[in-house]
Formats: sequence, C-alpha cells, structure tokens
Amino acid sequence: MPKDFKVMFVFFNDRMRTGIPLNISYLSGALKNNGYKVVVFDTSFYEEHERLFEEKKKEEAGIFKMIDYSSIGVKIKTSSMKDDLDLFIKKERPDLIAFSVFSQAKNENISLANHIKLKYPNIPIIFGGIHVNIEPDKILRNNCVDYICVGEGEDAIVDLVDDLLKGGKGYDIENIGYKKNGQIILNNVRAPKSMDSMPMPDWSPFELFHIYGPYRGRLLKMALAEYSRTCPYRCTYCGNEIIKKQYSKSGNKLRYRHKSPEKFIKELKYYKDHYGIEFVNIVDGTFVAQREEVLEELSSLYVREIKLPFFCDATVHCVTHRKVAALKRMGCVCVNMGIECANEQYRSRYLDKNMTNQKIIQSFLMVKEGGIDTRSYNIIGLPFQKRSDIMETIELNKSCEVGSVSLSIFMPYEGTVLRELCIKEKLISENQDITGDGTLPIIKNPYLSDPELMGLYNTFSLYIKLDKSYWPLIKKAETDNRLRIKMLEKLI
Repeated sequence: MPKDFKVMFVFFNDRMRTGIPLNISYLSGALKNNGYKVVVFDTSFYEEHERLFEEKKKEEAGIFKMIDYSSIGVKIKTSSMKDDLDLFIKKERPDLIAFSVFSQAKNENISLANHIKLKYPNIPIIFGGIHVNIEPDKILRNNCVDYICVGEGEDAIVDLVDDLLKGGKGYDIENIGYKKNGQIILNNVRAPKSMDSMPMPDWSPFELFHIYGPYRGRLLKMALAEYSRTCPYRCTYCGNEIIKKQYSKSGNKLRYRHKSPEKFIKELKYYKDHYGIEFVNIVDGTFVAQREEVLEELSSLYVREIKLPFFCDATVHCVTHRKVAALKRMGCVCVNMGIECANEQYRSRYLDKNMTNQKIIQSFLMVKEGGIDTRSYNIIGLPFQKRSDIMETIELNKSCEVGSVSLSIFMPYEGTVLRELCIKEKLISENQDITGDGTLPIIKNPYLSDPELMGLYNTFSLYIKLDKSYWPLIKKAETDNRLRIKMLEKLI
C-alpha cells in the first residue's frame, strides 16, 4: 500500500562516470518495499565538478582511459547544480532528504546540505555512509544535519520514516543519531542482518545511462552487483575496521557474510531479464573469500542462469586452483588483487598485510594460467616509503605478469590506523582534509619529494609494461611530459 511520504536521495557523483550506486539502490529498495516513494537528485556530469582534473591525471599516467559517454545520451550539464537542486526540490516536495557520504566528498555534501537547509529549513536531512561511521559526532554537529545513520541503513531508514510519518521525532531507533536540546545522541547499532533478507537493489530512480559501464574501450550494460559484505582483513589504510568498531560498541560483531548462491542469481537474473545487462561487475573486495564448495555451487547456477562475463576482486590469500577453475567456468574475464607495496617488512609492519611476495606471485600466476586476466592494486607515497620501495613494487608487478594496473597515491583517510601514524609523525596536520582521488600527494615524505613521487606515478605503468632496457628512458620521462606522452601513445 503506497504511503504519503517521499524520500529524496542526493547522489553525489563527481567522477564523470556512470554506475548505479549500490548504497542508494539498496535503501531505495527497502523504502519501496514498505510503500514509500523515492526520488534521486543526480549530480553526475556537471561541468563544475573539480574531480574532472583527477580523471585526466589518471589518463595521462596510462592508468585510466577517459570514456566518451555521449553515445548513450549523456550530456555535460552546464547549468548550476544548486539551481537545479532547488528546482528539483520544488517539483518533488520531499519529506526527508538523504545523503550517503564518502570522506573525500564530505565537504561538497555538507555544502549542498547547507544550501538545502537554508532554503528549506523544515525538511529533515539525514547523512549516512562510510564517513558518518568515521566521524558521527562531528557530522551531526553541522547545523544542516538532523539525523545520521551509523552502520547498515536498510532497516534503520525504514524505521525512521515510519516514525516520522506517525509524527514522531526518530529518537528511539537503532543506528540513528540525532540532536536533542543541543546534545548529540547516538543510539545503539543493531546486529547485522542476513544478506538473504536484504532488499533487491532498486535501479528505477536512476537515469538509464547509469546502467552502462566501460570495459576495454566499450560501453556495455553492466550490473554493479554485491555478493558479500565486510572484509575479514584489517588493512591499516582502510575504513573497514572503523565500521566494525561501531558495531562492537553495541555488543555486536560485523563479520564477513554473503548471500546464498540462489539469492545472488535471482538478483542477476532480474537485471538480465528487465534491463538486458551484458556484463557483471562484482564489487565485493573479497568475492573469492567464500569456501570452494560454495563458489562451485554458485558457478553451476551462474552458468545455467546468467552466462555473462564478469570481473571481481580477490585477496591473494584466498586464491586456489579449484576457485580459479570455478571462476573460469562462470566466465570471469579479470580478477583484481592487491599488491599495494612489495617490501614484505613494510607491508607487515605498516599495512598489517601479512603475506609473502612468493604467495602474491603464485596467486597472480595461478589466475593467469587458469585463463583469466589480472589487475593489480598498488599504493605509492606511503609513509616513509622510498624510491627503492616503489621500484621494488614495480618489479613485483612484472614478476606477477599483471594484465593491467590500478595505482593510487596514498590517502590518509580519517579514522584509519595509518592516518594516526601520519599525525603522530607530523606527516600531516591533525585536521588535514582528504580530497581528490589518489592522484596527488597529501602527506610529507622525508625520503621522497612530491615532484619525484608524481614522476613515478605518471610512469608507473610504463615501467611495468616495458622491458627493463627502456628503464633509463622511462626515468627521463618522469620529468619530461612530452617524452612520457609519446611513450604512452605508442604503448596504448
């Protein structure tokens, strides 16, 4: 039964890329299952987004290729985002406005929320997302934020809307934080629910061009699909541990869990039948962490019901011959795995990633020999990292015979162990904001200047893809943009 209450999500997307966000689509599915209306204000493809610079930097480094989305009806918006936001709110008249916030875009989201609160003071605003879990009190102290959601939000947002519709104030709802008489109040975080009880992600509020995603220079109808939640590892640069701590404060544990093969296949079949998807991007950081027999069961169902190419992420610990064989049967075309840095002592001491280079090489080659392409994740510009460490990482990538490379300059995200180290060692200030997308240096490094780090960032893929006989020329290209661009053009 439809209910007279409308939730408006602000989809803040400044990356000039398509893709239906899983966070909002899950929340929309939960609300619609309970009879509520949902609309989305989409900030994608506004000319005013500064992040376009970041995308161009990645392309210049040979790490990312800019995509022309005009063939699927995308037009760059030259109008004012805030003017369009005003028109959208006047037209839709929402009863609640929701933001899902990542750390590097928190300031932009707060700016939009301030704009809304100034013009529409009676519409309550709720913030959720990874950054809210990191700094719940700080986010809630903003005058523009009425509520926050800590932890998973599918049930919490429905409970909040139920209460608001009845005339309540949303005060006694698990996962919800609020302000009362000037005090910040954070309720307990409820135990995580089974993945099989999650709603079907709802794609209907989004523009159809968001169904498309790039793969090898082509735009395909692509499902961003989630099979599992919660990484079992404790990497010091990642915000995953922060979310776990929010649950532990309430006496709950957030563990790795996944959907049943039947539930996952049912969702993919819906996307295939209703949207004609041609490709699947499984976004879990640890898709291959599941047991061999479960992956083999999923493989059988996938081959029978879906039969679409896909790529996924894995950790090198989890790779086995049986799992690679199951992935190959399913039609996996690429497995993405983290190397991050090659110095074993550094990786163990500073990143809490306890694996040998031998295991990394073994896992990458096992996937490659199984007939599946590989892509490596790498971080440079880490605290106290030297040029020799980065060159060692390049050597390890070559030994792994990686098919392609993903590279980021270290970003000291709020709440992470590695950020605390950076503050302690005076590599960043305590209040250092995190902006951008890992294409520019943020921390001070006593062993590596910013220009040298940028030179290595811009030539990292060249060092990996070209024979060592070219390395003296590549070193020149670190400081010679014209030479670097020429070399990249020939390589690509």
